[in-house]
Amino acid sequence: MNPPTSSPFLRRSLIAFVILLILAAGGWWMTRPKPIPVVFKEVGLGIVESTVSNTRAGTVEACQRTKLSTTLGGRIEVLAVKEGDKVKKGQLLLKLWNDDQQAQSALALTQVETARRRVTEVCTLAANAEREAQRQTELRAKNYVSGSREEAARAEAQAKRAACDASKSDVIQAEARVKVTRVE
Repeated sequence: MNPPTSSPFLRRSLIAFVILLILAAGGWWMTRPKPIPVVFKEVGLGIVESTVSNTRAGTVEACQRTKLSTTLGGRIEVLAVKEGDKVKKGQLLLKLWNDDQQAQSALALTQVETARRRVTEVCTLAANAEREAQRQTELRAKNYVSGSREEAARAEAQAKRAACDASKSDVIQAEARVKVTRVE
């Protein structure tokens, strides 16, 4: 008896399966995550000469380990010293960009001036209304005008005086806004 020979279909199927397996392994190999290259350097003993750190708060560290930072973060517009410079008390080290805050300050000063002019206008109208109310009172005493007309003139004078006082408060508020922008 002869040993059984494998059919051509089975042989072709086995070859196709091996080829598919090789293709799948090749695809996985090409798309696998690449390892991060690590660089090794030999480090010797020595003295640390300077330390520099850059944070969002703008920290500057001097050779004497003095820590400086601003109350607000921002972009550095001017860096007046460089590493190794000797500095004196009061010397400008850096300047933060603050054009936006200068614009806010100018706006606040303009609002103070506008509020002061509004006080002049409103208080002038209030004084005029008070004089008119006084005239209406005098005319009422002579029975030339009605009591309701006199009351209307007094109410208008009181309302305009209240508006005058409110506009004075607006000036105080605008001046406070100026102080806030200067603090910032």
